[in-house]
Amino acid sequence: MRRGPLWRDTGLYFKRIDIQGFKSFAEPVSIEFQEGITCIVGPNGSGKSNIADAIRWVLGEQSPKMLRGGKMEEVIFSGTENRKSKGMAEVTLVIDNTDHILPIDYSEVAITRRMYRSGESCYYINKVPCRLRDIRELIMDTGIGVEGYSIIGQGRIAYILSDKPENRRQIFEEAAGIMKYRTKKEESERKLEAAKSNLDRVNDIIGEIESRIDGLREESIKATEYLELRERYKRIEINITLKNIENLELKNEYIKDDISELAHRISEVEQEKESVDKDIAQNKAQNEELDTLINTGRDRLLTLIEEISDLSSQNRLRKERLAFIEKEKQRLEAELASLDLRKEKEEKNAVEIRTGLEKLNEEYEELKKQAEEKSKEVAALEAEAIEMQALIDANKDKIFECHSRASEKKSEINSLLNLKDTLTKRKEQILAESQVGDAAGINLEEEYKRVSSERDEAAEALKHIEQESLRLKSVYSEALSREKLLNHELGERKVTIGQLSARYKMIEEMESAYEGYNEAVKFITKSGLEGIRGVVADLISVSSGLERAIETALGASLQNIICSEDKDAQKAIEMLKSNKVGRLTFLPLSSIRPYGTKIPDSLAKETGFKGLGVDCIEFDERYRKVMEHLLGRVVIVENLQHAVRMSKLPGTGGLRFVTLDGDVINASGAITGGAYRNKTAGLLERKAEAKSLGDKLSRLREEQEQLVEELEELVATLEESRRQIEDLDRRYREKQLELFDRENELKRLSGSLSDMGDLKAKRNRELSSIENEQESVDAMLRELAKEASQAELEVSEAEAAVEKAMEDHAAIRKRLEEAKEELTQTRLLCGAAASERNNAEQMLGRIRGYVEEYEAEAEKRREELKALLGEKDGLFTDDEDQKKLLEGKEAAKIELEEKINKAVEDKQLIIRYIEEIQQKRESLDKIIAGWQTDKHELELKLAKNEIQVEGYKEKLWDDYEISYLQAMDFQNRDFVMSSAMRESREIRNRMKELGEVNVGAIKEYETVSERYKFLTEQRDDLISAMDSLTQIIEDMDKNIKRNFKESFDRIVINFEEAFKALFGGGTAELRLEDESRPLETGIDIIVQPPGKKLQNINLLSGGEKTMTAIALMFAILKTKPTPFCILDEVEASLDEVNIERFARYLRDFKEIQFALVTHQKTTMEYADVLYGVTMPERGISKVISLKLGDEIDLN
Repeated sequence: MRRGPLWRDTGLYFKRIDIQGFKSFAEPVSIEFQEGITCIVGPNGSGKSNIADAIRWVLGEQSPKMLRGGKMEEVIFSGTENRKSKGMAEVTLVIDNTDHILPIDYSEVAITRRMYRSGESCYYINKVPCRLRDIRELIMDTGIGVEGYSIIGQGRIAYILSDKPENRRQIFEEAAGIMKYRTKKEESERKLEAAKSNLDRVNDIIGEIESRIDGLREESIKATEYLELRERYKRIEINITLKNIENLELKNEYIKDDISELAHRISEVEQEKESVDKDIAQNKAQNEELDTLINTGRDRLLTLIEEISDLSSQNRLRKERLAFIEKEKQRLEAELASLDLRKEKEEKNAVEIRTGLEKLNEEYEELKKQAEEKSKEVAALEAEAIEMQALIDANKDKIFECHSRASEKKSEINSLLNLKDTLTKRKEQILAESQVGDAAGINLEEEYKRVSSERDEAAEALKHIEQESLRLKSVYSEALSREKLLNHELGERKVTIGQLSARYKMIEEMESAYEGYNEAVKFITKSGLEGIRGVVADLISVSSGLERAIETALGASLQNIICSEDKDAQKAIEMLKSNKVGRLTFLPLSSIRPYGTKIPDSLAKETGFKGLGVDCIEFDERYRKVMEHLLGRVVIVENLQHAVRMSKLPGTGGLRFVTLDGDVINASGAITGGAYRNKTAGLLERKAEAKSLGDKLSRLREEQEQLVEELEELVATLEESRRQIEDLDRRYREKQLELFDRENELKRLSGSLSDMGDLKAKRNRELSSIENEQESVDAMLRELAKEASQAELEVSEAEAAVEKAMEDHAAIRKRLEEAKEELTQTRLLCGAAASERNNAEQMLGRIRGYVEEYEAEAEKRREELKALLGEKDGLFTDDEDQKKLLEGKEAAKIELEEKINKAVEDKQLIIRYIEEIQQKRESLDKIIAGWQTDKHELELKLAKNEIQVEGYKEKLWDDYEISYLQAMDFQNRDFVMSSAMRESREIRNRMKELGEVNVGAIKEYETVSERYKFLTEQRDDLISAMDSLTQIIEDMDKNIKRNFKESFDRIVINFEEAFKALFGGGTAELRLEDESRPLETGIDIIVQPPGKKLQNINLLSGGEKTMTAIALMFAILKTKPTPFCILDEVEASLDEVNIERFARYLRDFKEIQFALVTHQKTTMEYADVLYGVTMPERGISKVISLKLGDEIDLN
C-alpha cells in the first residue's frame, strides 16, 4: 500500500544514485529512491549487492574487504569476454538537504567518488573537488556514514552479534552522536601532545640562548664604541683631505692669473698682425660658409639616401604582410569549412535521433494501449469465468451422467480435439511471431548499418583530432622556447639599463654640483650676479672624439667665466675677495681681443689635419671673439707624429698643435703628453659621456619596450594555444567515449541478429512438426468418430452443453492466466521504453549544444577573416602613395649632388688664396713663440697641482668610498688643521687599545635578544594553549558521557519493545560490562525468547540471533532515525513467519527510506518500489524498475 509524504518531514533523504563502471555495472545506471520501502531483487550473482556496495563506497569506504573484494581497484568494471574493461568507476549519491540538516548551503547535495585504474581516487561535493575528510565531516553523526548503522550489509548482522562485546560499541556511539565529540577530543589530545613537545623544545632553546646572551652584550658594547670612533676618524680625515684640496686649488688660481697675464701680453703683440688676420678672417669666413653649405648639403644627401632606403624597406615589409594575410585567409576559410562539416554531421545525427525518438514514442503509446486493453481483457475474463463456474456447478450431476456413458470414446476425442486446437493456436502464434521477428530483423539490420557508420565517423574524427593536437603541441613548444629566450634577453636589458642608469645619474649629479670645478666657479655660478654668461665649459659643444683635444687645448680656461662687460668682472672679483673663495679669470665680451685665425693654406691640406680649435667646437656666435681668443691659434691634428711634422712647416710659428689623445706641441717646440689617471677628470669628456649614455639608455629602453610587447603577445599566444590543446583533449576524450559506445552497440546488435537467425530456424522446424502432428490427429479423429457414432447419438443436448461449458471454462482460465502474465510483461516493457525515450531526448539536447558551439566558432572565424581583408585593402592603398614619394626623393637627390659639387670647386679656390697670405704672418709668430714657452711652464705647474688635487679626490674614494661631491657634506667650516691632526692621532690610539672587535656582535645581539623575547612569549602562549586544550578535553569527556548515557538508555527501552514485537513476547536487555567506565566498556546482550530461559545471545539459534540483531537495529533506528537505511539480505536466514513480522515492522518507520536487497517474496509484497537487477549479458548488470500501488500510472 502506498504511503503519504510524511517521510519527507525530516528534510534529508536520498534522491538518486548514479553508477558507472562500478563492479558489474558497466553501463551508466540511475536508481531513483522513492518514499517507503524499495526492494532490489534478482537472481544470485546478478549484482544486487553491488548497489549497496556502491552506496558504501561513495560515502568513503576504504576497506576492500568491506566491499567484498581483495583490492580497491577491483571495484572498477574488469571486462568480460565481449567487453573491454573500464578505466574508471564513478558513483554519485544525490541527497535532498532542504532543511539544511547537513552543514552546507545547498538544498541538494551530490557526493561523487571517482577512481581510476591507476589507483588515483577523487572526491567531489556538488562537482567541486574535496577531500575524503570533508565528506566524513559533512555526514558525521547523521547515521549514514560507512561506520554507522544505515548500511547493514551481508555479514553485518553477524558483526553486531560478535563474540566481543566491545565490537558492538561503534554503532551505539554513532547513534549517540558522540563521534564528532570523540574526533574533536582525539584531535585536542594530539594538539596537547604536540604542544608539550614544542614546549620542551622551546625550553631547551631558551636555556641555550641564556648561556650566550651576556657575552654577546659585552661584545656589542665594545663594537658600538669602535664604530663611533671609526665614524669620527672618517669625518676628521675627510676634512683634512678637503683642506688640502682647497689649498692646492687656491695656488692654482694664482698660477692661472699669471698665465692669463702672459697670454694678454702675447695678444698685444698679435694685434700687429690684425691687418693680415682680417684678410685671413674674411677668406676663412667665406671658406666656412662654403664648408657649412657643403656639410649641410651632404647631411641632406645622407638623409635623402636613408629615406629612400627606408621607403624601399617599407615596400618589402608591406609585401611580406600581404603574403601573411593571404595565408591567414586560407587557414580561416579551411577552419570555417571544417566547422560547417561538423555542424552538418551533428544536425544529421539529430535527425536520426529524432526519427528514433518518434519510433520510441510510437512504441511507448502502443505498449500503453496494449496494457489498457489487457487490463480490460483480464477484468472481462474474470467475470466470464465466474459465470461459467456457476453454470458448471449447476449441471455437475448431468455432466457426470453423460460422461459415464461415453467417457472412454469421448475422452479420447476431446483429447485429440484439444491437441488439435492447441496445435492450431501454436501454429498461428509461431506465424505471428515470425512476422514480428522478420520486421524486427529488418530494423536491427538498419540499426546495425547506422551505428557502423557512426562508429566510422567517430574513428575518423578521432584521427583528425590527434593530428591537430600534435600540430598545436608543436607550435606551443616552439612558443615556450621563444618565451624563455625573450625573458633571458629582457633580463639582460634590465641589468644593462640599471648599470648605465646608475652611471648616468652619477654624472648628472656631478654636473649639477659642478664637481671638478674649483670653489670660485661654484660660488660665482650660484651668486646670481648680473652680466655673468657662464663657464666656458658650459657654453661650448664638442663633436665626439675631439673632447680630449679641446680640453687639453683650453686647459684651465675651461673654468674661465664669460661676462658681458669689464664692470661685471670687477664686481665678481670683489665678491671673491670678500668671501675668500679663490681666484678666477673673467672674459668680458666687450673688451676681449681675439687672435687671428689665419693659417697657411698648405697646412689644411696636410694628412692628419683636423682644423683650428675654434672651428672644431660649436657655440653661440655672441661668444665668437672669446672662442677665437682661446682657440684661435690652436690646431687640432690626428696624432703626435702628424703634429711634429706640421709644427716644422713654414708659416706655423705661433701655433699650438694638439692631438686627439691630448698631446701638445707648443709654439716654442716643447712637447707635452701622457695619460690621465682618472677618466672622469675631463669636464668635456664627462659631458660627452653623459650625452652618449643618454642616447644609449633611450635606445635600450625602446628595445626593452619592444621585447615586453613581443613577450606579452607571445604569452597571449601561449594561453590561446594551451586553451586550444585542452579543448582538443576534451574533444578527444568525448570522441573516445563515443567510439567505445558505438563499438559496444555494434557488438550488441550483432549478437541480437545472430540470436534472431537462430530463433527463425527454430520456428521453421516447429511449424513442420506441428503440420505433421495435425495430419496424424485428423486421421485418429476420423477413426474415433466412426467408433463413437453410436455413443454420440445417445448423448443429450444437456450433456453437449455441459461438455462445451467445461471446455470454455478451462479455456477462459487459461486465457486469464496468460492475460495476467502478458499484462505484467507489457508494464515492464512500457517502463523500459519510457527510459529509452528519456535517454534519446537528453542526447538530442546535447547535440543542440554542440551545434550552437560550432555556429559561435564559425562566426568568430568570419570576423577574423573580415578584419584581415580590411587590412589587406589598406596595404594596397598605402603602396601607391609610397611609390610616388620614392620617385620625388630620387629627383631631389640628383639636384642636391649637383649643388654640392659646385660648392667644392669654389672652396678650393679660396684655400689657395689663404695659403698665399699666410706667409706674411710667419715673422710675427716668432716673436710670440718665446712668450708661449714661458706660458707653457706655468701650465705644467698648474697641471701638477691639479694631479695632486685629483689624487686627494681618489683617496676619498679609495679610503671611504665617497666622491668629492659627497665629501662636501662632511665639510666643517670651523675646521682647524692642527687640532684635527691631534684628534686623529688620539682616535687611532684608542682604536688600537680596543684590539680585535666583532662588529657582527651588534646585529647578532639584537637578533638573539629578539629571539629570546619571542621564545619566552611563545612559551607563555604554549602553556596557555595547553591549559585550554586540557579544559576542552575535560568538556568533551563530559559531553560524550552524557550523550552516550542518554542514548544508551533510550536504546535499552526501544530494544525491549522491538524484541517483543518481533518475537511475540519475551524479554531483552542491554548491559554495560563496567558501568564505571561507560566510554570504554563492552556491551552485553541478554535475551529471553518466549517460552525459553533467560540466556546470553551466543546460546541462541541462528534465526533467533538474526531476529535479535534486527530488533537491536530497529531500536537504534528508533532512538536516532537515519534518513536512509539499506539492508542487504538481512532476513535471508528467517522463516516465512518471521519475515512477515520483520517486513510488517518496517512499516512503522515512516520517516526513513528503506532499500532492501532480498530474495524473499514476502518482503517483496511489502515493497512500494521494485528494482529488478538482471544480467542479460554475462558479467553485465542492468536495472529495471516498477512502482507498485493501488493505481497504475504509465505516463
